[in-house]
Amino acid sequence: MKEIISKAMSSGLDFSQKGVLKTFLYKMDIDEETYDRVYVQIKNNAMSDKVSRVDFEDRMVMVPQCLRHPEECESELGEWGHECNRCGKCDIDDLISIADELGYGAFYTIPGSSMAKKLLKEKNYRAVIAVACHSELVEGFEAAHVFDVPVQGIPLKKEGCVDTAVDLDKVEEKLKIRKD
Repeated sequence: MKEIISKAMSSGLDFSQKGVLKTFLYKMDIDEETYDRVYVQIKNNAMSDKVSRVDFEDRMVMVPQCLRHPEECESELGEWGHECNRCGKCDIDDLISIADELGYGAFYTIPGSSMAKKLLKEKNYRAVIAVACHSELVEGFEAAHVFDVPVQGIPLKKEGCVDTAVDLDKVEEKLKIRKD
């Protein structure tokens, strides 16, 4: 992975748009899944400094609904996603606690990319910390680019649209990035 990213970055091409990167990786015979991982890593590297300069209260967190406990979640789907009742049966409660402790502006548990786009369009947060599968992160980075909002994306460690998992330490690390 590091070798691919190193080659991509040293080529001098502007990888801010996914089409350029996709063409480059296609010519290297790289599969779609690897493309998504490389794209997320490149975008995280490129946006890290911008996100770190935004105060926590001006950032929002978006996590996927698939992190909810599949059988026991009692959250209700509202206008802005699932409204967590903080039951403690999944990692979302821990993530909300970390974001609240840091003073984040908002936390959303969303059903998918269309809700993410709606939040980017209608809410005025200046940065986003997002958890999702690689393909959803790619789509989210592209949507955020349209709204000129920097993003840090944390890929799920277990994907599959239900009963997924994320590395809480990695999320906490991204939530805490800050330039003083």
